[in-house]
Amino acid sequence: MKKITKIIVAAMIFGGSIIGSQSVFGQSVIADDLYLGFQNQGGKGTSDYIINLGPTNAIVGGSTVVDLSSDFSLASFRALINTTNTPAINGGVVGGNGAQNPSDFYVTQFRTGGAGIPSVSGSSATMANLTADVFEDTEAAGDVGEIDGPAAGSGTLDSSKSWETDIEPTFQSGTFYGDTGLNPDSAVSTNSVVYEDLWYTADSSTIKKHFSYEGYFTISPTGSKTLTFTPLNAPAPLTQPTIVFASLSGTTATITVNNALNTHSYQLQRTASLSPVSWSNVGSPVIASGSTVTLTDTGATGSQWFYQVTAQ
Repeated sequence: MKKITKIIVAAMIFGGSIIGSQSVFGQSVIADDLYLGFQNQGGKGTSDYIINLGPTNAIVGGSTVVDLSSDFSLASFRALINTTNTPAINGGVVGGNGAQNPSDFYVTQFRTGGAGIPSVSGSSATMANLTADVFEDTEAAGDVGEIDGPAAGSGTLDSSKSWETDIEPTFQSGTFYGDTGLNPDSAVSTNSVVYEDLWYTADSSTIKKHFSYEGYFTISPTGSKTLTFTPLNAPAPLTQPTIVFASLSGTTATITVNNALNTHSYQLQRTASLSPVSWSNVGSPVIASGSTVTLTDTGATGSQWFYQVTAQ
């Protein structure tokens, strides 16, 4: 009698106005670039860590995750942590489109708890149709222009602490937070992952401005990829399939897994032995149409087979 003695399920995980005319910006700030800033909140520490992530159009609007890890220096980030004062590190992204006047804005918002857009474990986008009072565009653009901005793809430790002074954390006139009512920052540390949504508001002649969701940044100082941006159009991250059903009828083995995503395909593989292992594909990849996928092997004629499902 044919039987399935063991089934192994595995998933292969594949792994991102402020604005105004150029003259509004300081000489060191480049319009159309996005800037990520970290600061040791409340006057602690001796510098801010500021990164120029490069042109906005090279980060947002695509369909694949953008790996920005080469822009991120763990040593510079830790320089903010290694202070005599209790660290309270905040970080966020601002940027914009220098072609618009009044300015257009990009700003990040902290995500936490529940499912997001797209779904990411431990994060949630709660402001999909955010409309906010964004005011004093020229002043906000001037705030960004005060950043000690490095060249695209590089970072700097800014001893003048221009991020803390002009962007966050003080809610007062003369800071980006105070002039827009938008706080781009969230708390980060060397041992936790932070998700930050990127929002954009187009130029408008009215004070009330609608924000559109562009994707999210993942900051993971302890991960193999420290900084990424996932655009809105990128497929949702893979989650590991879990077997929920397995059966054998004659020479047909049926395997069903859940945690599937309809933006990914699933491939059944088999091997007659685990020592040595020799995986071979069974049939063609199946694109999920829902949260479960059923795969079959109509040629299960050996004495035993081991199965796994890969996803991509």
